[in-house]
Amino acid sequence: MHRYPEHLTHPSGVELTPLPDRVLLSPRAGGPAAAGRTDVLDALGLVRDGAAGPAAADDATKQPANEGPDFVFARTADGSEVDGDAVAAATASGSVAWSSPVYTADFGAGAEELAPAADAVVLLHADVADPEDLARVTALGLQRDEVRSALLGDHDYFAVTDPAASPAYDLPERIAEALGRAVEVRLEWVPARVPVAHNPNDPMYPSQWNLRQIRAGGPGTTGWDLTTGSSAVTVAILDEGVELGHPDLVGGFLHNGINLGTMSGTGAPTGNHGTACAGIVGARIGNGVGVAGLAGGCRLLPIAFSRWTDTEVAAGLRYARMQGAQVVSMSFGWNAWSHAIIDPAIQEAFNADMVLCVATHNQNTANGITYPATNPLVIAVGASDQVDGRKSPASPDGEPWGSNYGPQMSVVAPGVRIPTTDRLGANGYTATDYTGTFNGTSAATPHVAALAALIRSRNSTLSNVRVRRIIETTADKTGTVPYANVSGHPNGTWNDQMGYGRINVYDALVAAGRIVKRFHFEDDLVKHLRDDVLEKRFKEIREIDIYKRAGREVDHLDPGDLVVNPLIDEREGLEEVIRRLDRIERVVGSLGAPFVRSEDRPDVNGEVVEAALNGAHADGAS
Repeated sequence: MHRYPEHLTHPSGVELTPLPDRVLLSPRAGGPAAAGRTDVLDALGLVRDGAAGPAAADDATKQPANEGPDFVFARTADGSEVDGDAVAAATASGSVAWSSPVYTADFGAGAEELAPAADAVVLLHADVADPEDLARVTALGLQRDEVRSALLGDHDYFAVTDPAASPAYDLPERIAEALGRAVEVRLEWVPARVPVAHNPNDPMYPSQWNLRQIRAGGPGTTGWDLTTGSSAVTVAILDEGVELGHPDLVGGFLHNGINLGTMSGTGAPTGNHGTACAGIVGARIGNGVGVAGLAGGCRLLPIAFSRWTDTEVAAGLRYARMQGAQVVSMSFGWNAWSHAIIDPAIQEAFNADMVLCVATHNQNTANGITYPATNPLVIAVGASDQVDGRKSPASPDGEPWGSNYGPQMSVVAPGVRIPTTDRLGANGYTATDYTGTFNGTSAATPHVAALAALIRSRNSTLSNVRVRRIIETTADKTGTVPYANVSGHPNGTWNDQMGYGRINVYDALVAAGRIVKRFHFEDDLVKHLRDDVLEKRFKEIREIDIYKRAGREVDHLDPGDLVVNPLIDEREGLEEVIRRLDRIERVVGSLGAPFVRSEDRPDVNGEVVEAALNGAHADGAS
């Protein structure tokens, strides 16, 4: 029989402890398992992991077993050791394509269970760039997957052609020996539990309290009075896929997306979670059906996980970027993923001006925010409750979970008993095509992703940094926690439980609409003025630094952009600064041409602009 490694070390350096009563199996396509994987497990004395003790329906800290069409986590029914001889016999007979050991470790958020997939390894591209080196690893039974490799940046993905005989976890030393040097060989680690940040609970609520809470809809002037989203803005739902035929989502997709397991097909559901997230963002507004999405006028891009591995996360981010998504919603987190695989994809997405929103998770843990929400380039989203505090076991709803928090917190959004779309019929959380109780930071995260999409719908010129700053500076300081100025958190008062506060859709969209569009402020002092005045000028501010600056040359302009070099008198107060900036916008716009140097454009030099401004001021313009 094949012997599993007794000990493996995770790339993070954490030592893994084997779980002898657990195993990861891959039923062989077309083999006896096709008649029913239960029969295969029964013959091995195994049960599906989680089958004997499902998580309580109202407990958002519990996560479903990770299972796909080509893999299943299983355990012995009585807790005894897995019969390795029986598994080897099932592999030889064709019932099982491969098997892998299951390990446990604590990556900072409690005990995690995981297993290395036997059918894939990941190598640095530089280690196999030489054709001779590539031939050496190919001779070991490795075949480079060109489609996946194209989405993994500096890494290449290799399929193991015979994982039963040469499983991936036995290959690192053989690869190093074949290449004659030490190389980085990464296994594809599969989480035993789906790393989503929620679980739904009770029957559906008839009203969307969450949208009124954040001033998206409801009585009075709200965010939806300014925009319900533009079809030019796309939000990628990187998750378990989305119900493509749902009547409340049809017509809202950029296209049908992709399955990250097959790298083909569509982003159809591999589980229930993604459809619920998609509905919070993009359920159609005003169609007379079901619920309304916060950004129901925007487009959705469904991207479906299969195994929930780090390579799938990285590939999903790169796919979203290549498809032109401006925002990504990621309602998941797992500390065992490789930063070396995922961080470059996050950096590339950030460099491409994408807004990345990630859940902090639901263990009610201080300093417990899970990866990749710990990456500084993403917006780490926690969950608020129905009374605007951090969701915790003490919240009035009585549910026993809480939102993780810590130094990476950005903002919170509603995350308890959220009405949203569900998979159709019996496939979903309920049989009604909707759920009224989607829970967790998984539910909070798509609210923030939708707000980012609304901001970009309102003002398409804003960078991802600017979008984040607007979300954070306009958040309401809710809850009973103290907010304070904290080093490293520059966008207002902050708290480690609530971040900058609970999002406010209306205030964010007002701020986005009031920022002067398509204007460049090129030197450092004027950039500071733009950051401190333009974004905040419609919020109450007691003090502000005001600079008096002359113009400077600008080397590069986008078509149609105007260069503005405001001459601000240091004696002016905030209201006068606001009026002057408004006049600059009107006057420079009326001139109809960019200006850089007065000697190049004597008709549009600084003196002309200043005279026009003075004239506007004399006329009482404001």
